[in-house]
Amino acid sequence: MKKIYILSFFIILLCLSVTTNTSHAKNLSNDVETNVKDGHVTLKVNYTGDTYKFFKNGKSIYTGSSNEINSDISKIGDKYKIGIYQDNTLKKVITLNVTNDLQEEANKITVSAETKEESYNEKLMDYKIKNSHINVVATTDDVKLSWNQLPDEDGIYEIYRDDKKIGETTDLNFTDKNVKPGERYNYSINVSVKPSKEQQEKMEKKFDELGSTLSDKEKEEVMSVEGSLSTIVDMPKNEESYLKSKKSVLNEVTDNGKLSAQGKLPKDNMHGWAYRTFIPYKSVADPKPEFKKTYLKGDGRDFSATSNKFRTESSVNTQFTGPTSITMYKKVSQSVRCKDAACTKVLDKKTASAAGMKLYINSKKSDYLHWTVTHAIGIPFGAYYPKIDYDYNVMLTKGMASISGKHDKAPNHEFYVSAPSSSKATTIYRYAVKSKKDFVELWFAKAKKSWKTELF
Repeated sequence: MKKIYILSFFIILLCLSVTTNTSHAKNLSNDVETNVKDGHVTLKVNYTGDTYKFFKNGKSIYTGSSNEINSDISKIGDKYKIGIYQDNTLKKVITLNVTNDLQEEANKITVSAETKEESYNEKLMDYKIKNSHINVVATTDDVKLSWNQLPDEDGIYEIYRDDKKIGETTDLNFTDKNVKPGERYNYSINVSVKPSKEQQEKMEKKFDELGSTLSDKEKEEVMSVEGSLSTIVDMPKNEESYLKSKKSVLNEVTDNGKLSAQGKLPKDNMHGWAYRTFIPYKSVADPKPEFKKTYLKGDGRDFSATSNKFRTESSVNTQFTGPTSITMYKKVSQSVRCKDAACTKVLDKKTASAAGMKLYINSKKSDYLHWTVTHAIGIPFGAYYPKIDYDYNVMLTKGMASISGKHDKAPNHEFYVSAPSSSKATTIYRYAVKSKKDFVELWFAKAKKSWKTELF
């Protein structure tokens, strides 16, 4: 059973002492300068016009001849749209996200009991991912990304868009010019480091005991400490209707059609957050030594926001008002052990307890919700079998969500946000094993991946 621990002040100081402090960094692009300090932001547009319109989270906050504004930043961050006009004609639209540098709650790292056995590299990766951001400045022509320095073995950041690699860089910024106005893209910065020497030696010893057939490269992949930093970008259009639109990732997935019976709740009020673990193969080898020629039945599917095939599912429903609430529903599927890979000859069936899924409510206010889910559920055929471990943390306002987590590198993980009464969903996070060999990691290696996604 998991408990929540806060990393000691010593560990946090240690992490900070060897990493770059970018809280008050000045982010510069060709189009707009962003200077964040002490919960305030200064925006300066570097594009000539005679009139500028600034929108914050869908609301107009300034119209006039000045190309610079100052504004407070809401609890965790805001989305801005800027229209540049010349002779009453809209010439250019710029969108950008701005995150608050005073996220005290974001600096409280929640970890499982197993963290005491993790290496410094794992703790550092988790800390840096959870306290970093991807800054985005987007026009109809390009997307400019910049981010905090992250741990990486070779210092080369891998850039992904919609799960496909589009580039590499040793810099802390990247520009994507292969974009289209009005499209939506999911960008990720992926990094990895080796575990500590002590951890690596432990894993190598376990591989030897098992008679592992993994290649050196496969062992390296299994043992690596991974991290990803992600954000979803809605490309702007040079149109007045787009500039004034209140559309965002969060309010787009809310279904208002069935809410009138609950008191005509506002459109941005209700969300469902579904996190599932699943085995993508029809079966995987049973790791128990005396059962080397038996198999554990899998779910045999790819990623899907609506599938009812999974190992576990934690569903959290949230409402800001009517009433303000955070509730969780748990599901655990039956585990099946088979004599053959096709699972035509079943040896045993059991269902693990859902007690290992826990919800912790950190804040429940009409304009701000913050919760943590922890998960430690084992394969129910004996204490020898490992648990599937993960945890995630969500900070939610009506305009933005900051979501971070950590998990074992097997099986597959998927996380979606939607309206509880709607089939439409937005992907928050996905992780896929590379092959059946990756399940060696789940059984014994226990390396982790840390991740963070921000929705504006």
